[in-house]
Amino acid sequence: MADRKAGSTPGAVLWRLLRNAGIVLRDLFLLPFALRVPRDWVVVRLDQGLVDAAQLPGWLATLRPQARALADVLDVLERARGDERVRGVLLRVGRAPLGFAKLEGVVRAVSRLRESGKRCVVWAERTGNGGAWLGAAADHFWMTPEGSLDLIGVRVDSPFLREALDRFGVHPEVVHAGRFKSAGEMVERSGPSDEAREALTDVVDSLYGALVEGLAARCGGTEEAARRIDEGPYLASQALEAGLVDALLYGDELPRRLAILGGAPPSEDGPPPPRLLPDQVYLRLSRPSFALEPLATGSPKLAVVPVRGLIRSPERSARPLVAALRRVGEAPDIKAVVLRIDSPGGDPLASDLIWRAVDQLRQEKPVVASLGDTAASGGYYVAMAANEIVAEATTLTGSIGVVLVGLAFDELLGSLGVRFEGVARGRHAGIYDPYRRRSDDELSLLARQVDRIYKSFVEKAARGRGRDTDEIEKVAQGRVWTGAQAVENGLVDVLGGLGTALERARSLAGLGAGEGEPVFLSTQLPLLQRLRGVEALGASRLPGGLTGVQLLCPIEVPLR
Repeated sequence: MADRKAGSTPGAVLWRLLRNAGIVLRDLFLLPFALRVPRDWVVVRLDQGLVDAAQLPGWLATLRPQARALADVLDVLERARGDERVRGVLLRVGRAPLGFAKLEGVVRAVSRLRESGKRCVVWAERTGNGGAWLGAAADHFWMTPEGSLDLIGVRVDSPFLREALDRFGVHPEVVHAGRFKSAGEMVERSGPSDEAREALTDVVDSLYGALVEGLAARCGGTEEAARRIDEGPYLASQALEAGLVDALLYGDELPRRLAILGGAPPSEDGPPPPRLLPDQVYLRLSRPSFALEPLATGSPKLAVVPVRGLIRSPERSARPLVAALRRVGEAPDIKAVVLRIDSPGGDPLASDLIWRAVDQLRQEKPVVASLGDTAASGGYYVAMAANEIVAEATTLTGSIGVVLVGLAFDELLGSLGVRFEGVARGRHAGIYDPYRRRSDDELSLLARQVDRIYKSFVEKAARGRGRDTDEIEKVAQGRVWTGAQAVENGLVDVLGGLGTALERARSLAGLGAGEGEPVFLSTQLPLLQRLRGVEALGASRLPGGLTGVQLLCPIEVPLR
């Protein structure tokens, strides 16, 4: 075991030797291109959206346009900042969602890029709030002449189905713990409760304020930025007149304009030859060549483990992640772990199994939770086992509460002439039947379960945050907070993005600044596991109906 911990077993040494041989062959092939390929401007395509983890593995990602991984985008901007051959970065945006928290991290990276003397240009055919925010952070924001800028502010709509369910004879049954736990209101009510409206209003105000602040520099202040939002949406020509956009250019005009912006003199013979390099190619050519691992010990690494989408049942999502965390804990080269969480929660048992795996992992090596756009309810449950929690100001988090939602179809089925008759032994043998209503006694039993799960949630949150349960109770109750509010309430340690979380992980592991290469675990599962019905946590599709106890955040706000 000592040899294994030291990473010097014969198998480990042989694996590093083979890995180094592969690195040498790869870099020998790429070196001529890395030295000769021009890289005046690096093009980062965000028009397909921005996600926490790549949707396709490896070289498959180059076969078709796909949403960019946040870590890759930040890596491109950081490398371009220190690359003398790069004049600037062109960010192409569209109407695909970017996410408030993820975009905050990109805006910070753009600011650092500009501080280094490099140019940043944003170009879009059609875009919305996110593109406008990013354009305000850049040196120049250009659009195609007949495009549109849907700068319209923030709105969240929730469907309420109670009247429709009554019409069809379907009876909702909702049990929840926490005054603000409103995930069941869509089937229980015809409109939001006062508590739900208060929480939602608070969240929307915070996100809207962040958007206004992001536009303020370009618009000349927050009041003017708010007025520009109220006057939207805009055609590109109207956005130019309003000062939101700097120029109108077609895509084929970009190379010439960028060349001139980068210092190339105008030419009567036509536009200068394009010197634009796609971001994925730039990453492959700009990463250090012949970076070999020490054979005896291996180089220190930081594992970034994604926890994305709905947390489903243990068999379908949690256990694969638990197994991955166990392997990370046993890997001698991994010195610290960053959990990158973007999840509204889900199944309480699955959330607790992941929490337990994180709690055990932190006994072996530091764990930092990095919260994305949404890390609430079950998503926060997972995070609270980490040594530290990092969130963006616009992250949606908290929602410490529990809800159970059921639908009784007995009246509907009766109207169709369907009857269920059976024989039971046991007073509550039919408590989970979907075609009958629960009795008051049965609902009382379920309420006791919900209250007990909620109490456990609060106690674990208090233990993880090092606070009394009474203190956590005051900020729990199912209330959703933004990251900025969560820091004030003691639910989050520090504001920042993935880069901040990596820095904290290095510090906790005793590594120096920049030491420890981040290794991103894939959310893709082997084909055999997928055929067996196992799902990665990246699978975000919703179940057919919410049944059973849920740790679920009722608010989700995409930034388009």
